[in-house]
Amino acid sequence: YCRATWGDRNPPSWRHRRTYSQYCFSAVIAKREDNSVTMLAKPVAKLIKKLPTTWGAVAAVGAGMAAVWHGSTDICKRINYHSLCGTPGVLPAVVTGAGSNTVSGNAPMLGVVVAMETFCGQAYGAQRYHTVGVVLQRALIITTIFNLATVALWGQAEWVLVAMGQDPDIARAAGRFTILLAPCLVMDGADQCCRRYLAAQSIVQPLMLVTLLATLMTPAYLWYFIVRLDFGLDGAAVAWNCVQCTSLMGLVVYILWHNSQQDPALRTWHGWTRECLADWGTYIRVAIPSMVMICLDWWTFEIIVILSGLLPRPEMTMSMMGITFNVHALCFFAAHGLSGAASTRVGNELGGSRPRLAWLNTQVAVLMGTVSMIIFAAVLMMMRNQLGAMFSEDQEVITLTSFAVPTLAMSLIGEGANTVLAGVLRGCGRQKIGATINLVMYWGLGLPFSCFLAFRMGMGAMGLWTGLACTASLQSMYLSYVVFKFDWTAEVARAKALIAAGEADFDLEDDDLLGAHDPDRMDHIDTVVGLPEWNQPTERVLQAGGKPSNLTL
Repeated sequence: YCRATWGDRNPPSWRHRRTYSQYCFSAVIAKREDNSVTMLAKPVAKLIKKLPTTWGAVAAVGAGMAAVWHGSTDICKRINYHSLCGTPGVLPAVVTGAGSNTVSGNAPMLGVVVAMETFCGQAYGAQRYHTVGVVLQRALIITTIFNLATVALWGQAEWVLVAMGQDPDIARAAGRFTILLAPCLVMDGADQCCRRYLAAQSIVQPLMLVTLLATLMTPAYLWYFIVRLDFGLDGAAVAWNCVQCTSLMGLVVYILWHNSQQDPALRTWHGWTRECLADWGTYIRVAIPSMVMICLDWWTFEIIVILSGLLPRPEMTMSMMGITFNVHALCFFAAHGLSGAASTRVGNELGGSRPRLAWLNTQVAVLMGTVSMIIFAAVLMMMRNQLGAMFSEDQEVITLTSFAVPTLAMSLIGEGANTVLAGVLRGCGRQKIGATINLVMYWGLGLPFSCFLAFRMGMGAMGLWTGLACTASLQSMYLSYVVFKFDWTAEVARAKALIAAGEADFDLEDDDLLGAHDPDRMDHIDTVVGLPEWNQPTERVLQAGGKPSNLTL
């Protein structure tokens, strides 16, 4: 019917058709005589073209952040060995204080910040450039208030550590170290907000340069405050504050310079505005599940380390767990970088009413994350007998580590897929799903199963790792099923509604919802081509912001 009616002529505007699906069908028949593979060629080529500059660079930033932390920690131990070990209790205080900061400060703060990936990514994709800057301001204020509340709780760190059975002298030094790191936490929150703000705009090269600058300055700060000024433990904290200040100042300077070079119509920063004081509820409703999702993940590994100290011969088991967890963390940051890139790309495509490209980005991100973790796992397997010797000279620790490497490699593959899929959930604004799955998998199944294998079955540290590996694999399969079942057309509507929730002057129209005003988007075929057969739109009314549109799919 469509071929006979329209032939080779352009089909009419969708406003003159009774349903959008009829227009999609006529458009496919009249304008596309080829198959769906040809129709996907243009967006796939565009996506592949973006990969080296966007995903690769963001992944490099994630690896660079890992290098800052692990590299500077190693430099601290090497350059300042005599000064740290010369003061009794200083090195344990640094380790204890840094661990408590991660558990109580960095993990919750990062959860609050990553909500920006949802709002900024979708707003930028929808070309709501002013909204991107408003979200940055809102996130800066909320994150700073949250961090100040955390710092107030840090004042009780000494009492909490003593109550947990820590040595009083170490607890006192760790509590002081924690308080001295308070400025670092506040600056780190602002730093992370700026990074999400730039990443949402696919501006990643400056992030790499700022990370490199902070990495190069770290040993200089450590040497100056610990060795030259002989500040000891206080010097380590002051040095970290200076490193964080350097990173933050570099980002602020670049943002201001970049904004001055932008076309006024494309600028995302227009100065501070009262709009940032509104719609906190919308941001917090996304931030809380993000925080829960990240904290449940991070805290699981911290609890596993604590449990390893309850096993027989805790010196051996904790040494092995320390080595394997450090290796796991280094490999994890590659997946973490891909996760941030996936969140940005999926958010951009959903905000721009491009469900097909959001689906393609998801597939490529999961593929890249899984393949990268498989490569890491293969390298670890080849180095299983040498891995322990890189960190310890104790032959028993080396042997125990070599036995744990296969389980570690299995865990990496599952964790890599989970991390990337978590980024996709953030891009879609589906953090509640991730928080629920993490709660059930890690705390409902993973920790009890690990304890059962380690203590009841007598597997020791291997049981802890086996439980984590099985949980990660099971979670990756279930999370993949959930994400791949998404109706991406409905996700576009959710993204538009989420953007509208933060814009009082945003009126959700049918043509704006589906991007029909922009023929370059090819949205008139996105909903029928490029998605799996089981993910095609069905007969339903598209809901947006609680108000049904006039368009029936």
